[in-house]
Amino acid sequence: MTLAIIGAGGVGSYFGAKLLSAGHDVSFVARGEHLRAMQEKGLHVSHPSLKFASKVDALDMPSLMKRNPSSFDALIVLTKSMETPTIAKQFLGWFASASSFPYVLSLQNGVENEAILSDFLPKECVIGGLTRKIGAHVIKPGVVEAVGMAETILGAFVENDKTHLFVQKLCDVLNEANIPTTVTPDIAQELWKKLIINNGVNALCALLGVKTGVLMHHPKLSSLVFGLMQETAKAARVLHVNISEQDVGEMFELIKSFDSIKPSMLVDLEYGRALEIEEICGVVIRILNEAGQDAPYTKTIAFLLEFNLEEKR
Repeated sequence: MTLAIIGAGGVGSYFGAKLLSAGHDVSFVARGEHLRAMQEKGLHVSHPSLKFASKVDALDMPSLMKRNPSSFDALIVLTKSMETPTIAKQFLGWFASASSFPYVLSLQNGVENEAILSDFLPKECVIGGLTRKIGAHVIKPGVVEAVGMAETILGAFVENDKTHLFVQKLCDVLNEANIPTTVTPDIAQELWKKLIINNGVNALCALLGVKTGVLMHHPKLSSLVFGLMQETAKAARVLHVNISEQDVGEMFELIKSFDSIKPSMLVDLEYGRALEIEEICGVVIRILNEAGQDAPYTKTIAFLLEFNLEEKR
């Protein structure tokens, strides 16, 4: 396949390196020092299952859009979720003169990226997805360290036979690249299950400056995690997404048993980058508020984290 990774940071670079190693054509879209390092010195990815060091096709977004979009089978979006509207608008303009559109797969945090993409692009081109059990970070420009399986789940955003066939083909490609991948008929449910984990640990780790293992093996802090997860499930059920108490328990045990990692908000905080507070916490607060319900756990953690950020400015 011919693929482009839009937002080739830690996770994107890991995916791209795995796919390149499996014989696929991959373009890495990045910016700043990380992009310049990849262009000048190549990409270096270290993982227990992969030692990758090679020149790669690295470019910025304007350079990507000078190419024919029809030459790509799929664009894999791994930018921060707050960038999705901008990315979608760029795709809309880029695709305007194309004879055919590539599929667009979101592997971002949050539960609203697919809907945003579908506001600008044909719904049958949009694929929902998530990856979990992966910790991957740019430790210096051009160099990525990763741990975990990168367990990935894909699903068409709308039911369409052609899209479904491509999703299955992409699933096979990822599995052959040793990225364990499955296809689900209900991607919304899976996205919300990931948000249960993200809202449970991401902002709290950033607030306290600790890895996930510290939370999950501390009796009082882990009870906060469980409360945050339960609020996320409540928000999902407001939207009639089928999330059970058993699902919450399974997500709690999943993050408890996984390697202790720095989640994305903590890493972003350390590097002075924008945090996905609205996309991870805010969506839970907003949905429950619109339903006349409160989200005391999520509001407390999110508001304290926002206050800390404001004080540092």
